[in-house]
Parts: sequence; C-alpha cells; structure tokens
Amino acid sequence: MPKILIVDDEAAVARSMQKTLMRAGFEVETAPGCDEGWQTLQANPKNFDLVLLDLNMPGFGGTPADDAGLDMLERIHETWPELAVMILSAYDDPTRASEAAKRGARGFNVKGREQYVLEQIQNILSGG
Repeated sequence: MPKILIVDDEAAVARSMQKTLMRAGFEVETAPGCDEGWQTLQANPKNFDLVLLDLNMPGFGGTPADDAGLDMLERIHETWPELAVMILSAYDDPTRASEAAKRGARGFNVKGREQYVLEQIQNILSGG
C-alpha cells in the first residue's frame, strides 16, 4: 500500500485530504509544519512514496513563512532526489507553480480539489 506524508498547518485541510487518500487505499501520515515533516521523513524516508507540501506554513524553525513548502521541497530533493513531492496551495498561482516545478515538484495543486489531486497522485505513483 503506497504511503503519503501530508505536511500542512491547516488541520481541516490535512484531515480532509487524509480521508480522501485513505478511502483511495493509501496509508497517510500528517505533520503540521516543516520541522515536524522533516523529522517524520528523517525517521524513515523509505516509508514514503510521496510527500504533499503546503506552500505557506510554518517553516524550519517554526515561524510561518511564505513558500516554506518550496524550502522543504528543495531540502527533500537534496537529500532524497527520488522521492516524489507535490505542492498544495490555497491559490492558483502560475509563478509559484513554475517555481515548484523548477525545484523538482511533480505537481502543484489548489487545495479543495481533492479528486484532481488524487488523480495526479495515482498518475505519479504509477510512473506517469
């Protein structure tokens, strides 16, 4: 069963996405910010097939930061380049989506579009 880590400080969003993914057959863990997400990954990075990162959340050190998700994306790809990462944002922002792709994100999606996110995850994990 594929395992996904969701790193998002909005508990309701993380819970909704977690439920959607679990119903689709994924195992899911959540973390509320970069520090907690990083600790979870470091504990056993091979456990995860994909990471979903919020764009704006508590960054490293715990202070809220614009683009904290991009910072974590960069750190993940420096450490585990094979680990698939997607960015979630409250806003459809082509500039941020482009920046995420440049840094190695496999997708950029707007929160609240769970079905589309699920389809993209399934495509990524199937090698598409």
